[in-house]
Amino acid sequence: MDKPVEVITNGDKRAEIFFEDFVENPRTFYDGHFGIMICSHDKYNLGDEQLNRGDFDSWNAVEEYLVKERDANIILPLYLYDHSGITMRTCSFNDRWDSGQVGFIYTTLEKCIKEFGDGFSIIKIEEILRAEIDEYDMYLTGDVYWYRIFEKEEHIMKCPHCDKIINTEELEIEIDSCGGFYGLDYIREVVKEELGIC
Repeated sequence: MDKPVEVITNGDKRAEIFFEDFVENPRTFYDGHFGIMICSHDKYNLGDEQLNRGDFDSWNAVEEYLVKERDANIILPLYLYDHSGITMRTCSFNDRWDSGQVGFIYTTLEKCIKEFGDGFSIIKIEEILRAEIDEYDMYLTGDVYWYRIFEKEEHIMKCPHCDKIINTEELEIEIDSCGGFYGLDYIREVVKEELGIC
């Protein structure tokens, strides 16, 4: 087994945090995303839908298409940095060699009203869309983890004939494990709660 990324202890309990080996794409594995990611890239299949950039002469034309044909109401650009791995965010990396725009994440007015009513906050909606991109970026960069928790337990061995204690040893028993946590900070908080650390 791989070496833990981090070990956290509290009393008789010890938690080990590991990188997740088999990470599911959160865009396909989980339902109910608020935004729709539409992307175009020569090497990678990114986001929810693939866009044929040859159908448009600019990213502005793509944005106009999303507004007119998809009823997009709130739209954020998507940028990819590709150098020894890939990472994505909603603002430019300012690197003309290894980065550039790859698409948009958007949602519709209908979705906003359905979820939050007529008085929805654009700032709140943008935060939700950015959080979805943060999650997707963690998937792209491998920032996904699992943990296992051990507890020390005293093991007493007795003579089967006279019930006399022959030996006492302290064992560590695995009591819990769980995976699929996006972000090291998040799994740390989960583990601390499991260990009873306030």
